[in-house]
Amino acid sequence: MTIINCMLPFGLVKDFDDYSKIVNDILKHDITFNILKFSTGSNGINLLIDIPEDKTKTITESLKQNNIVVNKKGRVIIDDEKCIDCGACISLCPTDALHLDKEERLKFYYEKCIGCLLCLSACPRFAIEEM
Repeated sequence: MTIINCMLPFGLVKDFDDYSKIVNDILKHDITFNILKFSTGSNGINLLIDIPEDKTKTITESLKQNNIVVNKKGRVIIDDEKCIDCGACISLCPTDALHLDKEERLKFYYEKCIGCLLCLSACPRFAIEEM
């Protein structure tokens, strides 16, 4: 599965039928997908969607044809030299990819990371970066 971040500009979505059109446009590709995050920002509605890896290009192109801004989400890396093991990132991680070990050192499990990037803004030392 691959995580993509979609931004639906407010002008694009006027009522519920517009959401339905977007979801149906994804479903016509005969896939299952998970909406991991649904939030609003100053520019529109943000969706974090988990889709099958082999359908990423097709779904991305389809969404872009509907004027939806799409970004593939990446995983993160931790710069051990910058990290002070404060744990600020841990509470935001929805998959427990980040946690402190017995020695109170930050540990990162790549295979658990879904690429939501919530941890980036939590780090006071900017030790977490998108790959």
